[in-house]
Amino acid sequence: MTLLKKHMLLGLILGSLIIQSFQCASPDFTGAKLAYNQKDYNKAMIALQKEVTKNPTNAEAWYLLADCHYRLNDLPKAVQNSLEASKRADKEPMKTKVADQLFFLWAEIYNKGTSAYNEFLSKDKSGDITEMTALLDLAISIKPENTEPLALLGNIYELKGDTTKAIASYEQYVRQLTPYIEFMKKNGMSLGMSREEALRVLGKPANSKAFPDNNGDSLLIDKLIIGGDEVFVSSVKKEGGKAIIEGVRSQLPKSWLNQERERFYSMNIRPFVNLAYLYYGSKSLDKAVDIIEFTLSINPTDDDLASLKIQIYDEQGKSDEVLKSLEIAANKNPNNKTYLEQYARVLARQKQYDKAIANYEKALSIDPNFENAIFNIGACYVNKAVEIIDEENKKIDANSKYKPDESKYFPLLNKAADFFSQYRSYAANKDNLGVLQQLSDIYLITRQNDKFKKIVIDLEAAEPANLTNSSYYEYMGKIYAKQGLKDKADAAFRMADTLKKNK
Repeated sequence: MTLLKKHMLLGLILGSLIIQSFQCASPDFTGAKLAYNQKDYNKAMIALQKEVTKNPTNAEAWYLLADCHYRLNDLPKAVQNSLEASKRADKEPMKTKVADQLFFLWAEIYNKGTSAYNEFLSKDKSGDITEMTALLDLAISIKPENTEPLALLGNIYELKGDTTKAIASYEQYVRQLTPYIEFMKKNGMSLGMSREEALRVLGKPANSKAFPDNNGDSLLIDKLIIGGDEVFVSSVKKEGGKAIIEGVRSQLPKSWLNQERERFYSMNIRPFVNLAYLYYGSKSLDKAVDIIEFTLSINPTDDDLASLKIQIYDEQGKSDEVLKSLEIAANKNPNNKTYLEQYARVLARQKQYDKAIANYEKALSIDPNFENAIFNIGACYVNKAVEIIDEENKKIDANSKYKPDESKYFPLLNKAADFFSQYRSYAANKDNLGVLQQLSDIYLITRQNDKFKKIVIDLEAAEPANLTNSSYYEYMGKIYAKQGLKDKADAAFRMADTLKKNK
């Protein structure tokens, strides 16, 4: 998985003023507060421990004890005592102070866990994960509703090959997000839809906040009251563009601070994708499909999940079922390029190339730069040409004097080459080995020698990126052999054999 973007939270400053009490304080508590104000946290901690043993309902003592442990770098005990304070703080201002402390501890611990995670990724995922997972587990114990630590935890276990723990973490993540997703489904919302469209459905916000940056972009948070519950909608507005929905949260704990409830929230769908693949890998295909469909209901443009669903249905012998569902989706959403491309892809899998091409063309009429459609329509033209070439070869086998009708397939190959060339025109795809090989084969078959020679030069330039790829050298050997370059062909084949043996 790619490096997760690091969102560091601003920590809240813990107040050090002592809450005034109108009841008679015990000697232990009085001594503890004196030591605390003098920053003698060890002494204060000992006295506070005696106080909470004798008077476990003293929320202020638990609060101060948590702060002592934090200042003495014992985060687990700081969390434990702050949670105890939270159970007992039933009056202001102590309720707010404890809520403030818990959020500060969560942010501090999560930030430490995130830093450790990024370091873990930078070291090729090597090293001991005990301390890192302990930090993330601790953050989860404070505020399980804040799902960021769960996403990291699941990914750590997955990268370390602990599938059982990875699945358990991702499943917990899904459970936490389920109320938000159900709310979105109920109201016809999806990630990536415009804020304007969402608010037409949900109604006027009770209040809205915008946080602009120096680039002209803004984070927007809308608070709505729906069915007596507070709902928070987070959007991103790029300069000159529409605000786009990134996340929705509801049913948040009443004990949370306003600034905590109104924190910008971006819904991370990657753990759903990872969980689907883990289910698939463990042959839990029904579970994989369930999580895919659940996720696609609010994120229909996720190509990874759509592709996996198609693959699973193929393996289950349900290709007709998925084809029918995609046909319905494409007909209901004729301006949705993603549905059209997915429908076309399944048609192509079933070798219905003409219908697939028609739907790819519809998708490209909506978005001429839709790279998936550009590549796949090129592949359709190639596959259609291959079918005709196979038929022509059968005629040659039956009659050695038969001359193949190149006019039947040359135009298809040329069409494919146009699309593959367009695909290569995007910087990220310029050195795509598969596309280079397709173009090389097409130009060789259609005898476009100048274009073929240029592609061979590009293929040779791709060698540094393929030094350990035996398939690359094997292909280059065949290309050189077709050109009559025996020495180069032999060298490439030897390299391919060496790499295969060293695997």
